Formats: sequence, structure tokens, C-alpha cells
Amino acid sequence: MAEACNKSGMVTYRQRQEARGIMRFLLIHNWPIKVKIPFLSFLGVSLILMVTFVWFLPFIESKVTEGEEKSTMQTVDVAYGVLEHFYHLELTGVYTKEQALKEAKVVINRLRYRDSEYFWIVDDTHKMVMHPKYSNLEGKNLSDVADVNGFMVFKEFVLVAKDQGGGFVEHNFSQFSDLDDSQSKKITYVKYFKPWGWIIGSEIDNGEIERVVTGLRLITIAMAAFFAVVTMLMAFLIGRSITKRLVKVITGLKEVAQGRGDSDQAQCIAITSSDEIGTLSFEFNALMDSISDLSCFRKVIEEDQTSSEVYSRLWDVFVEGLGLKNPVIYEVDEAQNVMRVVYPMNFQEEDLHCSPDILDQCGLCKAKRTGHPISSLSFHKVCKQFLHIDVPIEHVCIPMAIGGGIIGVVQFIFDDRGNKIDREEIAIQVDKASQFIKEALPVVETKRLTASLRASTLVDPMTGLHNRRFLQECANNLCSGSKRRGKQIGLLMCDLDFFKQVNDTYGHDVGDEVLKKTADILRDTVRQSDLVVRFGGEEFIIILIDVESDEVMGLAEKLRKHVEAAEFPVPGKPPIKKTISIGISIYPEDEDGFWKTLKYADVALYKAKESGRNRSIKFSKDMWDESEY
Repeated sequence: MAEACNKSGMVTYRQRQEARGIMRFLLIHNWPIKVKIPFLSFLGVSLILMVTFVWFLPFIESKVTEGEEKSTMQTVDVAYGVLEHFYHLELTGVYTKEQALKEAKVVINRLRYRDSEYFWIVDDTHKMVMHPKYSNLEGKNLSDVADVNGFMVFKEFVLVAKDQGGGFVEHNFSQFSDLDDSQSKKITYVKYFKPWGWIIGSEIDNGEIERVVTGLRLITIAMAAFFAVVTMLMAFLIGRSITKRLVKVITGLKEVAQGRGDSDQAQCIAITSSDEIGTLSFEFNALMDSISDLSCFRKVIEEDQTSSEVYSRLWDVFVEGLGLKNPVIYEVDEAQNVMRVVYPMNFQEEDLHCSPDILDQCGLCKAKRTGHPISSLSFHKVCKQFLHIDVPIEHVCIPMAIGGGIIGVVQFIFDDRGNKIDREEIAIQVDKASQFIKEALPVVETKRLTASLRASTLVDPMTGLHNRRFLQECANNLCSGSKRRGKQIGLLMCDLDFFKQVNDTYGHDVGDEVLKKTADILRDTVRQSDLVVRFGGEEFIIILIDVESDEVMGLAEKLRKHVEAAEFPVPGKPPIKKTISIGISIYPEDEDGFWKTLKYADVALYKAKESGRNRSIKFSKDMWDESEY
């Protein structure tokens, strides 16, 4: 009896264990990965297919229909605009009513869209006014025309158009053709032009919509089937691949757990192979270390008060943390078109590795201009502003970009004259430096926004040119840069001739357009390094940077001829022509003072006006009486 009970008990215990095993297997998180991934992929694919066929496909079908209706409505609105145009010509007396009606019919008769679709017109008494295909219907009363279901189509057209101003009408025949045998459902959009009592309309072919929708359904089904097969196959292969790789990781984990791993690396997973799992683990550990360093750095700089402190910490990270020697941090001032060295603090201009011209014209800096890193390690002599082109010294310049603008540039210098530099190691260190730069940028964003607001006050809103305030603030920089380079600056004072007549004759809107186009002509004619300033009203100042004296008159004449050759459009009227007078002076040839030199250009402009306008005159000493200054 005892043995029987024991046997009975053993059977019951085994049954319970088997039942528990089955229950555990039913829990998805207990499944093997090579089964779990395909199963989850199957569920995902099933869900996507269900959403596609239950919601997405009907939604697309409705959008196709809606799009066709909207497109037809818009095209009818265009034709309706033609009627409004000719009605306006009737009201203004350009055409008599009969002429306006006739011309409108001719234009509407010629209009086509989608290659062959057209418009027709009936009046509010059901009489056909115009039909481009069935001219035999013109003049006939169509109030008794019905489709195959007895639906009085034209009565409904007129009713909908007059009651609602415009709308869609469903019927069962194509536009006035095959009235007896067409069974497909059609939709026509009609709109009422009340001044003439006309209803203009055009048709949507639902059969065409159905063909498009059917094509979409077939394509969707084929793509869904392909997606399902490919996804399940990839899920199976990925699951099997991951399982094979994880066996090695699991083995390593067991060794560590059993005390057979390296005790000095208790926080690491011991992986003895260099396969993908090993590489992944190594990169993950390196990533976590990097994230920790960046997080700590950002917390520290967030507590700094000024951007100078942030630049100081960045410099310390570059030099002490990453071992990058001689970094230079530049800050860009977009408003004044300059850049300056902000760190190290004791940096002198003679220590520059780039041409000093970039300090006065930041657009010359390639990293600032392009917005992406510039590296001579990738392409030798990549930047013409770098002074050591013929010396084995390499450089990498990283722009500091925020919100689409460049607020600074970080430059790293690598001397290759001694031991050959490790370019791969440099690339890694520069990438790390870029991460710290990105972490620092949000901290100085408020400073950038403040600078951006200030910069907006230095631009003329109408023409987009620099304004008088910009000239006042950058004049000293222009002069100092010119002196340092031993170059001259050409100043052109330009004034549109008889501009007041444009405003008086055509209105200020046309005058504004003349100023805008003139600004475009001036900006497009000069070099990119030159500056064009709207000084006020119709006066413009052009600052020619680093120009020779004998070149200035040629450039001025080129500008004058471009303006003279231009045509300025006037709505509803022939375009007008304008001329410009230009006064020329040269700094420091004419005067060692920017504003007095500019005054000389103004004096020369006065002479150009006095001499008959539409000419360029260079300042000479006999034009100026010193006692008048």
C-alpha cells in the first residue's frame, strides 16, 4: 500500500511539474530569444497589417477622393477668377458687357487641366452658354435633361449654385456625352457667377478615382505581403544570430558569477572574444564613461555666470583632459561681421595661425562660412586663410553652431614637423572635443539670442541691406583692417535720380519695389567681400574693400550701367527705367578719416547731380572748400 501511495504521489508530483512547465512556457518573457523575436515580429506585422487595411487604406482612399474634389474645386475657382477679371474690365469701361461676355467665353473655352478636362457654362435659366466639346448644345434649354435615373441634372446644377454659391452634384452621366448608356457615378462641381447669371462647372470622374484606389489597394497588398515575409525572415535570422552570440556572453557571465573571472574587474563583463558582442560591450562601457564625463561637465558649466568662464573650462578640457595642444576659441559677431579670440585670454594677434583678415571679415573663415568642420588632415590646403600651408602644420576648425547660426569657431593645431602625428588618434580626440563643444553651446545660447536681437537693429528691413547704424559701428573696424593690410577702401555714394517722381506717379508700393530691386542689383554686382548699405531714402553707400584707386571708377560705372539697363515692373503698366548718380572717394587716399572721406563722396555725388545725373564722378580737392567744413 505504501509503495502504491508513493508511486501515486510521484505521478502527481510529476504532473504538477509538467503543468508548471507548460504555464511558464506560456509566459512570453520565458521564451527563448530565437522564438520570442519572430513571435513578436509576427505580432507587430499583424498589427501593422490590421491598421493598414482597417484604417490607413480607407483613409488614403478618402484622401484621394477628397483631393480630387478639392483639385476640381480649385480649378473651377481659377476659371471663376477669369469671369471676375472680365467683369472688372466691364465695370471699369475697358469692355462693354457684350465684349466682356464674349471674351470670357473664349478664354474659358480654351482652358484645360489634367490634359483634357475642361469647363462649361450654363445660365440660371438652364440655357447652355458655352461648351468646348459640344458646341451644338449652346443656346439650348437643358432644364429637362435627366440622367438614366431620371435625375434632373441641370435643374440641380442651377439650384445648388444659386442656393449655396457653389457645390458638388452627383449624377450618372459623363459631361453631356453618352447620356443614355453611362451608368458610372459622376460628381460635378458648379459655382455661380451672380453678376452675369452664369454657372460654371467641371466634372470629377468617379470611375477614374476608383481605378486609382484599386491600384493603391493592389500595391498596398503586395507591399504588405512582401513586408510580412521579409520581416519574419529577418526576425528569424536575427534571433538565431543573437542567440549564438549571447551564448558566449552568458558563458562569460557564468564564469564571473562562479568566481572564475578577473576579480579586479568585478563591474565588467568578462568577454574573451573579439566578436560583435565583445565590441558592443566595450563600446558601451566607453560610451557610459563619456556620458558620465559630459554630464559632469555640463552640470559644472551650468553654474558658471559668464560665457568667458565656459570658454575657460572648454579650453581646460581640450588641453588637460584630451591633450590637445594650443587650442584657440574664436567668438563670432554677426552684426559687425567680425570674429575675435576669446580664449586663451593672453592671445596676441601675432600668434594667429590664420590671416588676420578673418578678424575683420568673419565670412573669410571657412568653418564659419560653411558651418561644418574644416580639417587639413582630410585635405591639404583646405583653407586659404591658414598661414602654414607650406609648413607641415595641420589644423582642424570646428564651428560652434546654434539654431542655424555660427557663434564661434574652435581651432586645433597639430605640428607634424617632429614625430609624425597619429591622425587616427587625433580624429578620436577631436570627436570627443566636439561632444564637449555641443554640451557647452546651450549654456551660451542666451548670449547668442541677445546678440541676434541686437544684430536685427543693424539691417534695413525693406532691402535686407546693412543700415546706417551698422556703418557707424563697423567703420572703425573697416579702417583698422585696411591700415593693417596696407590697402584702400573705395566709397561710393549712390542716389537714384528723380526717385520722388516714382512715388508721386505710381505710388509708394512701386517705389518700394524699385528700392528693393536696386538693392539687389547693387548687391549682385559687387564682390562678396564688399558691403552695401542703405544710408537712407534712395541713398546707398557701397564700401569696396581692398581696392586699387584705378579700379574704383570702373566698378562705379559698372553699377551705374546695370541700374540704367534694368527694367522696374509696374503692375498693369509698362516697366519703367531709372538711373543712378554716384559720387566716389577713396580712403585713405582722399582723407585719413572715414567720415570725412564719406563726406567727400557725398560732395562728388552732388557734382554728379549738378552735371546732369546718371553719371559717376570721383572727388577732387577743387570740389571742397576747407573753410566750409
